Amino acid sequence: MWNSLILLFWFIIGAIFGSFANVLIYRPMAGLKLTEPRFSICPNCGATIRWYDNVPILSYLVLRGRCRDCGAKISIRYPIIEITYALSFLLNHAIFPMDLAIVLDIIFTVSVPAIFIDLRKMLLPDYTWICTLVASIYANLYHFSDYWLLDIIGAVVALTILLLLKMRYKDGIGAGDLFLLPTFAYACGFVYMPFLLLFSSLLGIIFGAVKKSKVIPFGPAIISVGYVLVFLRYLLK
Repeated sequence: MWNSLILLFWFIIGAIFGSFANVLIYRPMAGLKLTEPRFSICPNCGATIRWYDNVPILSYLVLRGRCRDCGAKISIRYPIIEITYALSFLLNHAIFPMDLAIVLDIIFTVSVPAIFIDLRKMLLPDYTWICTLVASIYANLYHFSDYWLLDIIGAVVALTILLLLKMRYKDGIGAGDLFLLPTFAYACGFVYMPFLLLFSSLLGIIFGAVKKSKVIPFGPAIISVGYVLVFLRYLLK
């Protein structure tokens, strides 16, 4: 019973963070500052969303996916993101010790918005690699201390490969990728680093084909593959 309540708590926390992630996704793509406007507004009529209409998941269901003021449809993306975060937090805390679960929560929280923003704007927010690196330093030092040097070597190798590629394809590698790839290489560890390079490259090509763009969105591929590999590292340790 107690364990079920704890998992319910993390499900709710995940939904709340999912609501926050929606802000991180929508505002940059709409050309707004993260801090302005202070409260959430309807993209259609500009009305301030009331606090009781801003409850993750539930408000969307109660309002039947429409703005209370103007009746405009609310994107289904909002509840999907909130449910995804809720389930992710629930899964992390059902499987891992508290500290590793929180590390994964942090990485997931800052990763999903970056995927949306990079696919749309070809920009990677700095908070993604910074938060991922800080959380991973804790996890690696406390849970994988025997591999600390190999983890650093893996990050350096990944960065070196990316720098060589940037010298060859100057416009093909973004500045954000130079921070993101070694960060996830460090997070997932030396053993998983080759898989990060291989599968993120393949996934990036797929993203590029779907977008029909000559510029490959490498960031979302790094994040998607990197998170899975970090999850596997924690699971199989």
